[in-house]
Amino acid sequence: MRAELLILAIAVCALATPACSSQNGSLPPPDVHDSTSGTDLLDLQPEQTPETDLTDLQPEQTPGTDLLDLWSQEVDVTPMQELPIEPSPGYLSRQQEYLDACAASHGPGTGGIHGQVCPAYLGEPVNQDALDQGCEKMDARLDTADFTAASMLRLLYFDRETGALTEEQLAQVEGTVKGFKYWIDQPGKDKMCYWTENHQILFHSAELLAGQLFPDDEFTNTGWTGAEHRAHAEPLLLRWLDFRGRYGFSEWHSNVYFNEDIPALLNLADFAENDAIRDKAVMVLDVLALDMLNNYYKGRFATVHGRTYPSKFLDGLKDSTTEAAWIMLGLSEYGSTGNFSGAFLATSSLYYPPPLLEELAAEVLDNHSHRQLDSVDVADGPELGVGYTELADVIFWAGLAALVAPDVIDGTAAIAEEYDLWDGFLFGDIPEEYMGLLKAVAGTPDLKKLAVGMEPVARGIALESMCTYTYRTPDYQLSGAEDHRPAFWGSQTQMWQATLDESAYAFTSFPANMGDLGVDFEFGGDWIGGWYPRITFYKNIAVIQYRAGELSLFEDLFSADYTHAFFPKDGFDEIVETGGWFTGRKGDGYLALYSHNPAAWAEDNSHELVAPGTENVWLVELGSAAENGTYKEFVSALAQVEATVGEKVSYQSPSRGAVEVGWEGPMLVDGVPVSPATCLRFDNKFVHQESGSPITTVTLGDYVLELNFENGQRRLLTPQ
Repeated sequence: MRAELLILAIAVCALATPACSSQNGSLPPPDVHDSTSGTDLLDLQPEQTPETDLTDLQPEQTPGTDLLDLWSQEVDVTPMQELPIEPSPGYLSRQQEYLDACAASHGPGTGGIHGQVCPAYLGEPVNQDALDQGCEKMDARLDTADFTAASMLRLLYFDRETGALTEEQLAQVEGTVKGFKYWIDQPGKDKMCYWTENHQILFHSAELLAGQLFPDDEFTNTGWTGAEHRAHAEPLLLRWLDFRGRYGFSEWHSNVYFNEDIPALLNLADFAENDAIRDKAVMVLDVLALDMLNNYYKGRFATVHGRTYPSKFLDGLKDSTTEAAWIMLGLSEYGSTGNFSGAFLATSSLYYPPPLLEELAAEVLDNHSHRQLDSVDVADGPELGVGYTELADVIFWAGLAALVAPDVIDGTAAIAEEYDLWDGFLFGDIPEEYMGLLKAVAGTPDLKKLAVGMEPVARGIALESMCTYTYRTPDYQLSGAEDHRPAFWGSQTQMWQATLDESAYAFTSFPANMGDLGVDFEFGGDWIGGWYPRITFYKNIAVIQYRAGELSLFEDLFSADYTHAFFPKDGFDEIVETGGWFTGRKGDGYLALYSHNPAAWAEDNSHELVAPGTENVWLVELGSAAENGTYKEFVSALAQVEATVGEKVSYQSPSRGAVEVGWEGPMLVDGVPVSPATCLRFDNKFVHQESGSPITTVTLGDYVLELNFENGQRRLLTPQ
């Protein structure tokens, strides 16, 4: 097998599977000062450039009035007074309702480990079977044992207040906690994932909490005391928390992995003894709430997802974050009474979202325009003070799924050698014939050359900076990744979505044709990952342009010979096809898709439109009874609309007028550019924050919520 396949195997596994370390014996106590290399993100000031300084930006002139443009450059010097942040009655009611439901379905003989925190919080007995299974998983160091560790440690903290555990249970859990492996540089074989963003915060928070509980005890795996474990975890936590406060999440809007971040952050908010860590964890939870309220629609996280699974959107929209969105903000609803985030929120005494965020969620529920920038680029490493070779820095880039990006891949191989990761769960899943090639080129210039030659894939899977566009009305939401890495290849991503409700929605993809290479490609397939399109949005319309990236080899491997759309017939009240447009109605909302290459319904299912060809353009148009009249009138207006595709795509939108956009440059609507020159961290009429700024300021009426990651202050302000 040719060496280029090696890059493919590592690239897919880097995002899809965990990693292991295999040192043995006791370690010397951790040196806090060596926990990270280069300049710490905590010391960085937001980059000031003429392009991104708010004082230099003028409101963009676009057709019509877009909420994204309604902001002022005036400096408000009104004297402000600080108000206490207290939980709202609505939040307390939802929290209590979930606690009651969770406790009722967990306890002796029933329920999984996460839900056991509910009876323990109330001082009631827990399920021994769940404890046994949890301890077995942690003792065996299996994948997601860090999830289990979060719940086990929460049980121990609650037990100190309520005495919920028996003496036998307490000894059992304490023994497991003291023998656990908390990071990649600690002794022992394992099958645990350390690499990804959510696993990092789960491991670091677990190590901190365990160290706090047993500061003077020796931990059997490392020989360190609990205090030394705490010293190891604290700088790693501060780096992780500060990055999310300044740059957002690399697992963009993940409707799976936000459900893993929230419990780890709640453990810190409730139990961290380090004031800076506790306060910043609280603020990152607020940032997550702000993310959800800006992008949720009718109870669903209806936007681009940096990491997701087909099960979340192929049979109705089914987010793992619905319980959190409901408890925190009143969005969505709860289904599972043992949801990871739901159980932790229900048992949190010290975290509650500022009521201003609940009020803002209600304010934007039916009408909202929003842009949002998350993550950074691998090329930004020098500006961020993050290198490409040290363990802490390679792990940093691993949080962006960038282990095989050309700048990082040499560091990845060196770390695999230094910590003997070759037979671990990440590298060990690569077939032997590829592994031999990897070891042969590791440490030579050939490895980076291979990554450069496969850059559309090797860098494509990295979850680099991504600008989200969201436009919401009472009848629909259009949201997705705006102009993100066109013709790069992604894994485990869903790039855009048009939504009428949880069953009536649509999106497109250019799937891969992976074949059988002997590795697990569960994380890229027909409906997730594949070649990224160039997507440009304006309010209710989008132009989605697909091209395969340029690869010297294996183009057939990475490219199917078609693009397709997910458009579930059963989710709509009506479906009408006219003039190349496929339209659907749900209630008073209308959704229409057009493919430049003629599309047809798949023969073996009722949800797929297939358009042959490796270059294609899809058009999206959304409408409603309030905006377009009857559904018949909406369909009739589209009947004669066709796209002209050449160097540019152009068509006459019935709702917006002349639309023109190329592979590069702004989208033009009636001749006026509607694409912004830059994308801010948060950009709507309530919050404007540059990426890298340590301060998030949310304004609603006379009230201002300030989240300051520089000084760790969370303040609610109002004019004196």
